[in-house]
Amino acid sequence: MSDRKDALLSALRDAYAMERYAEGLLRIHATGSTSHPDVNARIEAHQTETLAYQTSLASCIARIDESSDTPQALTDDFEVSIQTSAVARSPDELVGNLQSLYVFKHQEIASYTSLIAIAEASGFFETKVACEAIILGQIAMADWLLDRLSAAATAYLGRDASPDKS
Repeated sequence: MSDRKDALLSALRDAYAMERYAEGLLRIHATGSTSHPDVNARIEAHQTETLAYQTSLASCIARIDESSDTPQALTDDFEVSIQTSAVARSPDELVGNLQSLYVFKHQEIASYTSLIAIAEASGFFETKVACEAIILGQIAMADWLLDRLSAAATAYLGRDASPDKS
């Protein structure tokens, strides 16, 4: 049981670090989407959800390993090292920004899929339920991004096809 518990704790800590990274990534993308208020609002809302995910994961870790430092203490030195140059500031770059967020969401979904299986195999069903709730939010955001990506690409093509008025 100890190996499974250790594997679960490791996966939970990784998920917590991933959510800290996501928080920074979303913050940068929100500032890069200021000319698209609907995108900005949804990204900011997901940023709030991400903070709730961090709290949920921290509770799971504390419940399983009472002797452990809190995840916040474990990640105080964790620096979100996202290059702001990777996030475009031009409205025409919205498509690329949404693509990168979409890919990251699917990475999170894959991680939570594994985490749910580990939690179940380890007998930590409260953790499984918590991760199932988180993955639903990740799937919803990925679906929203996919829908918005199509609209952004179409809008970009429409701007590109319009005659130059200069």
